[in-house]
Amino acid sequence: MKRSLTRRALITRAAAAAAATFTATPAAAAKIRDRRDAALYVPGYYPNSGWVNGQPLRKHRRFSRHIDDWDGPARILTRIGLDGSIRQTLLPVHAHDVEIAPDRSIGVLCGFEDRNHVAFDPVTLELAAIATSVGEGWRGGGHAAYFGDKVLLSERAPRAPLNGPLDRHFGKVTIRDAATLRTLETYSTYGIDPHEIQLIEDGRYLVAANYGSLPDLKSRDLTVPRQVIDASITVIDMRDGSLVEKYRTGARDTELRHVASGRLDRIFAIQSRLGDDEAVRTVEGDVGEVYPFDITTEAGSNYLPAATLRYDAKRKRAAPMGGRNETALMRHGLSIIYDERNDEAIATYPTTHRVMAFDGASGAVTAVLDTSKMGLRYPCGIALLPDGAHYAVTGYWENLFVFERRTHRLVRELCQYPVFFGHSHISVG
Repeated sequence: MKRSLTRRALITRAAAAAAATFTATPAAAAKIRDRRDAALYVPGYYPNSGWVNGQPLRKHRRFSRHIDDWDGPARILTRIGLDGSIRQTLLPVHAHDVEIAPDRSIGVLCGFEDRNHVAFDPVTLELAAIATSVGEGWRGGGHAAYFGDKVLLSERAPRAPLNGPLDRHFGKVTIRDAATLRTLETYSTYGIDPHEIQLIEDGRYLVAANYGSLPDLKSRDLTVPRQVIDASITVIDMRDGSLVEKYRTGARDTELRHVASGRLDRIFAIQSRLGDDEAVRTVEGDVGEVYPFDITTEAGSNYLPAATLRYDAKRKRAAPMGGRNETALMRHGLSIIYDERNDEAIATYPTTHRVMAFDGASGAVTAVLDTSKMGLRYPCGIALLPDGAHYAVTGYWENLFVFERRTHRLVRELCQYPVFFGHSHISVG
């Protein structure tokens, strides 16, 4: 665990509150477990780390039946039934997020920085369809959203340094048939490198988080820190694809990656800032205990503090949430959800092993959980459970913990301990 000694008092108080374990009533536990048709889905990054029946996963005939190109992309998809069952398979896609249709008839693994996307059966995990990105050189943006019998995917323009008008680099939302992934229509996201997208207000508007970064002109590679040109939140009218609002952060080294939305005045956005090894020494220089390297990143690229934002598109106002001490813990903000019932946003910060909750109306921090003290390191995925009373958080490599909404108390007897092989996001269906 990484923590600054200058923040000891804050963290001690937060950890003491967060470590309290809640014992669910038998009826509450049964309400979750009896949903035998409901499940959590996790796309694992490193299937080559998996073995089964004494052989590597990718060589196992049953698990690898959908992989034709052994040099191509693959993800291990894990389905965790709320009754405790586990089903896994390999699918041929460089996926980042997974989404399940509201009627649970189909699911999609959203390609990220790669050409392909795949649809699958949520029960059997059988491959249903493979589709490519919208044009030559276009790349998957990593996230999707369902609306009726259609699925919307974020897509990124061909990677290139800034050259000419900014809108040449804008990404798109492709509107596709959910079952076949056939493209029906496309809208601009009015932002560079769109990532997470969400539909709000009964599908009237789409909210997009746009990284805003572009490669260096000389090297044509992404840099550390990032060269951020136009990080933004955009709101799009789904009736005609027109731009309703665009909020530009103005940051030159901080990307805007993920959003959680309830309505136009309840938009919450995660920012991410990368630094080199010298920069991280400045952040962690006073930590005198031994801690592991952040396994959610790579050498030479370190996550630095970056405030999570609350944006009101009606009043056109944006503000960071939390104070100085909380912001210091906001490193590698990853997954964020909105709990409408309790008017709270809840987000994960893997680098610091934190889960934070924010008041929907004010943006004030309502809870800070140090999950490493509970046995969950690098919290990444987060999803509201269908019982309306709990949410799940998954560790980067393994373990699924369940918390009570509003109180954020850990419900130990509902936790499960599967291995995911690295991931970012989860979905419930």
